[in-house]
Amino acid sequence: MTENQPLSKAQKERLAKLEPQLRSCVRAADLNRAKRVTAQIQELLRLTGHETRILQAKNWLYETAMEAGSLTFAKMGFEGTIQKSGSRTRLNLEATSLLAICYLREGNLAKARDMIVRAVKNINNIKSPDRRRQFHKRLIERLEEESILVGLKDESSEKLDLDEVDDQAVQLVMTKSENQIYLEMGRAVPQRSVDLLKDVRNAYTLRLPRPDRKMLPPPITEENKEALGKRASSVLKRVAWRAVCSPDSDIYKAWSQGLSIVYDKKYIAGAIVAAFNSASITVAMVAASAAALAIKFGAEVFCETFAPSSLMIDRKDNS
Repeated sequence: MTENQPLSKAQKERLAKLEPQLRSCVRAADLNRAKRVTAQIQELLRLTGHETRILQAKNWLYETAMEAGSLTFAKMGFEGTIQKSGSRTRLNLEATSLLAICYLREGNLAKARDMIVRAVKNINNIKSPDRRRQFHKRLIERLEEESILVGLKDESSEKLDLDEVDDQAVQLVMTKSENQIYLEMGRAVPQRSVDLLKDVRNAYTLRLPRPDRKMLPPPITEENKEALGKRASSVLKRVAWRAVCSPDSDIYKAWSQGLSIVYDKKYIAGAIVAAFNSASITVAMVAASAAALAIKFGAEVFCETFAPSSLMIDRKDNS
């Protein structure tokens, strides 16, 4: 894809403000703001023909849509990026990988497998072994997290009970270490999550060259409950972080100011229960473990440690 003109100083300065704003929308799942910022980036770059940079911004927009639950919009967007970008480019690889996650989230496992196989094939276009290893690690861990999330969702079950979750969370805080909480979370992960983990791992390694298989992190096994709990906590941070760490929320303001009302009024458990119910996650011990970790860490550490990360890298493009 040809770029017409170098970026001007004014463009660079404006992008230095707009692109971080857009990336932050992914973490907050703020789709409306992402659309506004993307429109500004597109207007800024369209006249000088920086189509690749525009597509990069749109990938951030579509990832925000995915996190906000607008899967149809996200899928159409990623498919557009795939069509408009070269098959050997990082943009195309990221769009393909994120499209696989979209299909996982909607339970279309056949389509998800197809996209995973295509993404794995495209990773071979990364010439640097270190960068290829890095992307393999980022993608397989993210796919495993998403597998756990899909397995945890059960729209047919009853909603979580706040009192039950809060009681369990308090008990965990009082009697368990951090690693023991991860262990309890791992024990609570349902079998369907474990089965999907295996399925996704098999799809990933199906056409992976043998030398590259050594680049993958060790698989999460059903027997290692603590590791399973840690991986579950990684995906649940996408739900829990937005519940308790949004700077605009009353709970975060009270929590970050050290007000005891956050604990006395079950604010943390209540926020996580509401978020988990909205996501159809109904395993009480999983919610209690997330709440216990939030209480143990405290506001600053929890919100920094559990902040959702993106699959896409932060490219510094000054062209």
